[in-house]
Amino acid sequence: MSEPDPQQPSTGSRVRDLYAAWRYAAVAVLGGAMFVLGLIGYHQSVPGIRFTDALYATIRLFIFEYDLDGEPSLALEVARFGAGAVLYLAVAFAALGILERQLTLARASRMRGHAVVLGNGREAAAIARRVVAAGETPRALLVGDRGAVVTGRASGVVQVPSVSGDGLRRVVEHARQVYVVGATDEETAALAHRVRGLATAAQQPTTVVLSDRDVAGHWATHAPETVVCRPTRTATATLRLAPPFLDHAMVPPPVVIGDGPVAAELARAIVTGWQQPGERLRVHCLGGDGDWVDEAATGIEERADLVWSPLRANVGGAPRAVLELVRRWPERDPRFTHEGARVYVAYPETSRTVPVAAAIARRVPAVEVIAVVDDADTWSDTLGEGHTLRMLSAQELLTDPATLRLTPADLLAEELVADAARWPDDVPGALGVVVDGDRTARLAAQPASVRDAVRAVAGGIGEIFAAADIELDSGFPAEVPTLVLSPGELTRIEVALARLLPAGEPPTAEGDEATGRRRADEPRMRRLELAARLPVLAARAGLVPVRRGAEPVPLTDEAVRTLALEVHLDYLRTAAATGNATRSDAAARTWEELSDADRRSSAAQVIDIPVKLAALGLTWRPTAEPQPYRFSDEEIELLAELEHRRWVHFQLRNGRARHTFNVAWSGLAGGVQEYDRGPVRLMSRLLAQVGFEIVRQPQG
Repeated sequence: MSEPDPQQPSTGSRVRDLYAAWRYAAVAVLGGAMFVLGLIGYHQSVPGIRFTDALYATIRLFIFEYDLDGEPSLALEVARFGAGAVLYLAVAFAALGILERQLTLARASRMRGHAVVLGNGREAAAIARRVVAAGETPRALLVGDRGAVVTGRASGVVQVPSVSGDGLRRVVEHARQVYVVGATDEETAALAHRVRGLATAAQQPTTVVLSDRDVAGHWATHAPETVVCRPTRTATATLRLAPPFLDHAMVPPPVVIGDGPVAAELARAIVTGWQQPGERLRVHCLGGDGDWVDEAATGIEERADLVWSPLRANVGGAPRAVLELVRRWPERDPRFTHEGARVYVAYPETSRTVPVAAAIARRVPAVEVIAVVDDADTWSDTLGEGHTLRMLSAQELLTDPATLRLTPADLLAEELVADAARWPDDVPGALGVVVDGDRTARLAAQPASVRDAVRAVAGGIGEIFAAADIELDSGFPAEVPTLVLSPGELTRIEVALARLLPAGEPPTAEGDEATGRRRADEPRMRRLELAARLPVLAARAGLVPVRRGAEPVPLTDEAVRTLALEVHLDYLRTAAATGNATRSDAAARTWEELSDADRRSSAAQVIDIPVKLAALGLTWRPTAEPQPYRFSDEEIELLAELEHRRWVHFQLRNGRARHTFNVAWSGLAGGVQEYDRGPVRLMSRLLAQVGFEIVRQPQG
C-alpha cells in the first residue's frame, strides 16, 4: 500500500479551502438571485406596479418586511423566504468568520518553531510558502490584510488578519524566524517597530525587507534586524549568477539597459565589486531617463565611467544601439581568450524588459543578455525554442528564504571561494586547493579544510580589518572609495589571518640549497596576497572597508594611473636593454597605443607594490625629500620571482592560458628575467614621484 503524498491536500483540506474561498461569493450569488426573483414576483403579483416601487419592496424583503394584498406569485414566495435565508446565512458566515479568526489566532498562539511573515508586501505569501516547502519550519504564519492572498492548510501556511498588542506578541512568542515585508517602507518600518517592542521570552531573528536604498542604509546602520534592500539584493544576486567579468576570458565593458532602482544598483554594483584601483571602470547605461545613472554614480565618480545614452524601450532601437556598441569595441587581442559583453536589461515593468531583452538576444549574438524580471515562469513560454535569453526572477530571489537570510559574511564566503579558484593549481592560495567545477567554485563543493578556512575568514572579517584600523560599513554607504592597503596594513591583516587559518606547510628553508638564494615564506606570502584582495572581495559582498586611522595614502586612483604610465616607460627601457628579449609587440608601442589589457597589467604592477614591500618587512612613509631605497641583490631576486608569479596569475585570470613565459621563474632566460627585476628596482622611484619613501616597518 503506497504512502500518501504529504504535498497533496486531503479531501477534507480541499473542502475546507473551497468553503473558505467561495462562501461569501455563494451568499452574493444567492442574494442576487433572490433580488431578481423578488422584482419578477412583484411585477407578477401587482400588475402595473412601478419599477421603483417594486425595487423598494424587494429591498424590504431582506429586512423581513413584507406587505401585499392578494396572492403572491411563486417567484415572490421563493424570494420572500429566500431573502430571509440569505440574510441568516450571511450573518452565520460572518459569525463563523469571527469565530474562525479567534480559533486561528488561538491556534497560531500555540504554534512552536514556526516562521512569521508580517505585512502586505507582494512577496509575503510566497515567502511563507517557500519557508515551509524548504523544510525550514513545519508551519508559517502569514499576518496581513491582502484579500487576494489565498493559502491552504495543506501548504502549511496559516493566514490571519493583522493583529496588534498582545495578539501579535502571542503569535511571535515562539517563532523561529520573523520576516517583515510591508507593501511600503512606511508599513515595514511600523511593523518592525512593533515587533521590536514586544516583550517576548526570546528575541527572534528578524529580517526586514525595504525598497529604498537610503532607508535600508539608515536601518542597517542602527537597527538590530537583518536588512534586505529589494533593488540591491536583486542586483547582487543577479551579478553573482551572471558576473559582468570572467576569470577565464576577456570581455568588453558591460551594458545596463533600463530605468529605475534595479538598473541603477546593477551599474553601481558592477563598479564597486569589480573595479580595480587606478581603473575607471566603464559601464554603458542606456534608457529613457538618465536620472538613474546619476543616482548610480553618486559617491563613486572617481571610480566609474558610466556612459549614458538615451534609448527608447522598443524592440527596434535597443538591438541597434547594442550593435553600435559592438562595432565600436576595440579589435580583439589575439593573445587572450575573449567572450561577448554582458548586457543586463532591467526595466521596472517586465512587459518592457522581456521584449527588449529578447530582441537583443536574437539580433546581437555577440553578447550574452540577462533580463531581470518579476516572474520568469510567467514569461518563459513566450520566448520559443532555441532562445539564448537568460531570465532572472526578482520575485524568485526575494522570496527564497536562503537568499533573504544571506548575510554579508555568507556572500563574502562565496566570493572568497570563487577568488581562490582563480589561482593556478600549482600555486594554491592561503585557503587551500579549491575545487573548481566547470569554472564555478561553490563553497558547498569544497573539501572540509577549505570550507573551514573560508568560514573562518568570512566570519572574522570585521576583526581582520580591525587589526589594521579599518571598519566595514554594511549600511549601503553613498561614498565607496577605492582602498589600496599599505604594507603596514597588509602586515597586520596577515597576522590576523595567520591566527585564523591553518598553518599549512612550514616556511621554506632560509635558502635554496642549489643556489644559496633566499626563498619566500610561502604561507605568509599567500596570506599577504589574500589580504591584498580582501577590500575588493568585501565590497563585492556589500561590506565597504573604510580607513579610520591616519594611514598615508600614496596609491590613489589618480596616482595609480599616473604611475602605470611610468611602468610602461620602464618596460620600454628594459626591452631596449635586452634587445626585446620577450619579442613582444608592446615594446614598440606608446602608452596611447597599448591595448586595455596591457594598460591594466601596468596598473596591476603598481597595485602590487605594497605586497612586495610587506613581504620584506618594509613600508612607506611620506616625506618632502624621498630618499631612494636600494634593494640587495638577494631581495631583488626574491621580489622578481614574486613579480613573475603575479604576472602569470594576471595572464591566467584574463584568458591567456597559453604563453611562452607562463612557466616557473627558474625556466626563464636571463634576459626575460630582467623584465621582472626591473619593476622591483623601479618601486622606490615610483613612490618618490608621489612623495613617499621606503623604510623598514617598526618592530612589534
